[in-house]
Amino acid sequence: MTSDELVPEYLAPYTRAVAAYGTGFGSLLICDRKWQEARFAALAGAIGLRGRAVADLGSGRADLLSWLAQQGVACRRYVAVEAVPELHRFASARGPDDESTVFVQADFVRDTELLSKLVAKHDLDVLLFSGSLNTLTEADALAVLERAWCSLADRPGAALGFNFLAGGDDWPRPSTRLPRRDSKRWFAWACERTPLVIYCQHYLGAHDATIVMIRPDR
Repeated sequence: MTSDELVPEYLAPYTRAVAAYGTGFGSLLICDRKWQEARFAALAGAIGLRGRAVADLGSGRADLLSWLAQQGVACRRYVAVEAVPELHRFASARGPDDESTVFVQADFVRDTELLSKLVAKHDLDVLLFSGSLNTLTEADALAVLERAWCSLADRPGAALGFNFLAGGDDWPRPSTRLPRRDSKRWFAWACERTPLVIYCQHYLGAHDATIVMIRPDR
């Protein structure tokens, strides 16, 4: 990716941020660390990541890996998947050198087979999208989530977790260039696929929401 013409529209905001901020925190398009850590806490609190094989999809700088270490949470395996080359290289360089941690440069939007391949190759039982769907259209974001959910079809107890900027007419919307989602519609989408759904929007002043979907036991 050497120019905006070669970068997919959904990745262009990140490549521009990297050009402006390097691989610093500003490259992630997040207001501040409070938002990032609150999202991490919502996902980790709903699923329980200790001992799980986790894919961090759209991992950026792999800040989730660092946050989990600070919380004393050890995953059985952590797979960081990032499409922006500079962020992938930064994460790879700062990550631990062990067999339980894997860094993959790949685009989970463009490569429609990627998620199923990762689940099979790394025996994953948790797929996480922490803010990494924010630059996608709603149709593209839900298509990615559908593929992610289907990739866990043969894994009872496996979990898909994702968060997004919340929308709707019943609370104020902070100014942002990123799209707000209709929380009720996304929650309904999740409930159509499994009865085991965790929804939380109690953090960050209701401006963000987290959904966790769990594959039922057979």
